[in-house]
Amino acid sequence: METNLLDTTTARRRLAATLGVLAAAVALPVVGTSLVQADSIAPVTTGGTGSTGTTGTTADPNNYSCTGSIAKGTPEAGTPGTQVKYQFSCNGPITGYEIETEPHQIQYFDASPTASINGVPSTDNFECQGISPGVELNCVGQSTAAGELITGQFTITGKLSTEPRLDPILIVTEATATATAVSVPASTKSQSVTSPVTVTQSISGPFDLGRPVGEPHDAFSGDTRLGNHPPLAVLTSRNKKHVYTTSPVPLDGTTGTTGVKR
Repeated sequence: METNLLDTTTARRRLAATLGVLAAAVALPVVGTSLVQADSIAPVTTGGTGSTGTTGTTADPNNYSCTGSIAKGTPEAGTPGTQVKYQFSCNGPITGYEIETEPHQIQYFDASPTASINGVPSTDNFECQGISPGVELNCVGQSTAAGELITGQFTITGKLSTEPRLDPILIVTEATATATAVSVPASTKSQSVTSPVTVTQSISGPFDLGRPVGEPHDAFSGDTRLGNHPPLAVLTSRNKKHVYTTSPVPLDGTTGTTGVKR
């Protein structure tokens, strides 16, 4: 059958709720930018439009604006597949992000993406993990400034120009911890006293990083996953004698013709 990818508001909200919960973490040391394979046991108004930039600082980390893009990456010796470079920035600091690539599977990825401000490398950094092959990449660390550019790579099989083209979805998080001052009486002497800590975590997204830039345009060039005309996913039924199609469901809530047997 054919079914729309994220073709309703409910689906988009469900994506943000289920895919965007990332663990809070402090900045971690950079261990290198080479692509690694994970240990298998261990979104126009809603997001980016293919450009990278910032729209100014906001005080609400639950309502950030993030933009970014993907393009053909830099080949690395010994790493099979097609290298994909991603980059994005937000109008506020973040402590984590997730990139989701369904239906394309990530084979390898940067363990330590880079961060820069106005082209100058930053000391901020992230560490990434994920199961490969898999359709999501989770990264934790620290970006301390609005407009800081996060750049990394991952690989997929196939070509970037082949439909359906890669169109990743981005979720970002910001976690802060506040310690409450504790008055310690002299009588406690060597007793251990724990200061209460409150952790607040915020989440923004989903944001659409868009289809690969630098690739030839085709009839589907305007069909981003979070756009007004999301692409169709073609699915084969378990009964391989038949293929079913489902017409697109309009964003205005009306229903289209479904269950058409071919």
